[in-house]
Amino acid sequence: MKKIMTLLLLLPVVAMAFLSCGDDIKPKRPINDKPGVVFIEDGRYDTIPTDFSSEQLREALLACDWEFSYSFFYDDYKIGHKGEDRYFSRFRYTYHADGTAIAIDLVDGKQYDYNYSVNARTVTLRSKTASFSFGVMAMDSRHMICDESLAGQTAGDYDSNSLTRRMIFLSKKHS
Repeated sequence: MKKIMTLLLLLPVVAMAFLSCGDDIKPKRPINDKPGVVFIEDGRYDTIPTDFSSEQLREALLACDWEFSYSFFYDDYKIGHKGEDRYFSRFRYTYHADGTAIAIDLVDGKQYDYNYSVNARTVTLRSKTASFSFGVMAMDSRHMICDESLAGQTAGDYDSNSLTRRMIFLSKKHS
């Protein structure tokens, strides 16, 4: 009987200890890229080099056109799904050695002119009306996997403090 009473008295104390510890646990980012392995969609990872210099990135940008394939959102708590991000149109980007780039909307054929820069692994595109940057997470001769921070913006029920868009570009021969 003494053992049962002791257990009953200790049970709430142990339960409270476990509950209070949970508040300090930070969520693990659901995308767990590793050297040479990146998350590309719906639970799939692909082996794509993640170790490259800014010079190699510049050379890859100039070597071919880069066509936007798809994107999805993720935050510190969850990963979205392919095609969820309807805002981003299908564009084909052509980068030039003089620091200019052309984006062609593959839906309506409109052309947009940009200046671009590469700083480490970040590509920034600027026009008279818009500017955006994305980090290149991985690339090879076929793919370029990029993340664009959207912190402070709203999309669905994602955490606005850690909202990120992962974009997958495919290489195409210069048109």
